[in-house]
Amino acid sequence: MKIRQFQEIIKTQFRMRQVPLVLQMPITSRCNSRCKTCNVWKSHDNNDIDPQALGEVLKDSFFSEVRSVGLNGGELTLVPKFLEILENVLTLPKIKNLYCISNGLFPKRLFEYLEKAKELCNKRGVHLHICISVDGYGKVQENVRGVPNSFKKTQEVIETLYSHREKYCDSFSVGCTISIHNIDNIKETQSYLESFKGLAVEYHCAIPNKRIKTFENADYYVLKDDKKRLQVAEFFYERYLQSKSIQQRYQNFSNFYFLTHKGQERINTCDFLCRDVTIDENLNFMLCATASEVIGNLKEHSASELVKTKRYKMVQSEIAHYCNHCGHYSYHPLTLKGRLEYIKHDMQNRYVWSYYEIDRSNIKKNIYGHLSFFKFFFIEYFRQLYYIIWKLQ
Repeated sequence: MKIRQFQEIIKTQFRMRQVPLVLQMPITSRCNSRCKTCNVWKSHDNNDIDPQALGEVLKDSFFSEVRSVGLNGGELTLVPKFLEILENVLTLPKIKNLYCISNGLFPKRLFEYLEKAKELCNKRGVHLHICISVDGYGKVQENVRGVPNSFKKTQEVIETLYSHREKYCDSFSVGCTISIHNIDNIKETQSYLESFKGLAVEYHCAIPNKRIKTFENADYYVLKDDKKRLQVAEFFYERYLQSKSIQQRYQNFSNFYFLTHKGQERINTCDFLCRDVTIDENLNFMLCATASEVIGNLKEHSASELVKTKRYKMVQSEIAHYCNHCGHYSYHPLTLKGRLEYIKHDMQNRYVWSYYEIDRSNIKKNIYGHLSFFKFFFIEYFRQLYYIIWKLQ
C-alpha cells in the first residue's frame, strides 16, 4: 500500500479537508433539452461561466493538485466562449483528464468544439473524454427529453464518435440516466447500445439534486415507486452478474445494494465530502452538486479562504448527514462495509449453492467436494482482501 494512499484513507475517515483532485464544473445554465429529470431549463437564467474570472479563480493554490475536470451544464454546446473556458481550465498545473458531458442535440457545434478541444488538450498532454447522454431508445428518449427528433440527433453523434473517435476525442462513452420514465424500456435501450461493440456505457439512477433544482421534488425518482425500484435493482443485479471487471462488479453491486435497501444504505465512498469540489456557472463554490448548499462565491473570496469558514464546516456536516441516502457517484470505491457485503454476497453466489449440491452419498466425493469448496472459498476471500488492503480499488 502506498503511504500517500494510506494518508488519504486516514484523512477521509476523519473528514479532514484535502486539496481537490477532481473539479466538477457546470459551465452554463443554458439548455436545449426539456428533461423530466431536471429543472435547470425552467429557470431561464442562461448564465455562462466567465472565462477570465475563472482563470483568476484557478490560480489559487487550492486547485494546484487538480488532475481531472468535468465540464457539463446545461448544455456546453450552447456556450459561445466554450473554448476560452477550456483554455483557462488547461492552465491548471497538474491537469491530466478532461471529462465533458453533452446531450448531443447540437451535433454540428459539438463536433466543431470537440475537434478544437482535442487540439488544445493534445498540446497539454490532457486526455479528452466525451460522454453522450442517452435516456432511451427512439420515442422513449424523446418523451424523457421533451424534444421531438432528439433521438435521431443523439444517434448521429454516437455513430460518428464510434466511427471517428480519433478525430474528436481520446475516448467516449454513453451515460444513461434511469428514472420511472424509462425503466420499463431499459432493455431495449441496453440492446441498442450493446450493438456498438466495446462501447462503454454508464447506467445510473436519476436522484434528487440541488444544483438542477429537483432536491425537494424529484417525482422521477425510482425510490418513490416500489415496483420501479425493484425493476432497477433487478437490472443492476443482472449487470453485476455479467460484469467482466472487478470495478464494474463493485459499481453494479453497490447500485443493487442501495436499491434493495430502499436508499438507506450507501456503500460507496464519496470524495466530494472531504476533497473534491464543484464550481457552477456563477462561480459559486460547493462541495457536491447533489446536496451541497453554496459555500460562497469565488468572485468575492478564494477557495482557500472559503474552506476555513464556519459556513464550509456547516455545509460539510449537512451533506455528511445526507450522504448515506445518496446513490450518486457509484463509480467511487466501496467503503469497508461495502467491500465486506460484496465478499459475503459474492461468496454466496459462487460457492454456497455448489456446497449444497455436493454428493453426500459417496464418502470420497463428499470429502473431495468439501475440500474443493473450502479451497475456492478461501482463494476468493483472500483475493478480495488483496483488493481491499493492497490495491485499494
